[in-house]
Amino acid sequence: MSRREQGFTLIEIIFVVFIIGMAVSVISISVGGNALAERSKKEAETFLLQAGYVAEQSVLKGETHGLFVELRPPQDIDALAQWCYQWQRVRDSQWQAVPELPQHCLDEGLVLEFYIDEELWEYDPELEYQEPVLGFFPSGDASGVVEISLFVDQLQGDGDEETQRFELDISGELRWINEEKRLEEESRGR
Repeated sequence: MSRREQGFTLIEIIFVVFIIGMAVSVISISVGGNALAERSKKEAETFLLQAGYVAEQSVLKGETHGLFVELRPPQDIDALAQWCYQWQRVRDSQWQAVPELPQHCLDEGLVLEFYIDEELWEYDPELEYQEPVLGFFPSGDASGVVEISLFVDQLQGDGDEETQRFELDISGELRWINEEKRLEEESRGR
């Protein structure tokens, strides 16, 4: 038996693996869609779950909870600013972190936007103390009417990404508008 009939060389195996890898990446790009748009939906799910948890804890434990938001500047030339948020509660007359919900930062390229009582909220890095953007109270109520949008920065996306929208009313009910619409369309389609 000659050496050639015994098997493949390492170069041949590497070449085949390379071709398979390229094929998989091309397929995943064409089928997978926009990863940042998918991430915005996952971030919306995370936000909704955390907000629901905090709202319940406010009533169950009789504590006030607030959402603190910050815009971190880019760390290097190629980076983008990054939105981060953290839930805090009032204990001993001061705001303290909720240990089970550490600070959460969105992927670069995702943007958070808040309209509080129909007025656009803007992060001010110059302020020494930031107020919470929204709050939940032991009574079950919220701090006011807040519209929240989570979307892909227009410089990062291809324009087809759906903005994830939430509405918080004064009674403390948080609604994910996109999900309600999707469920309504599904129920009509049956």
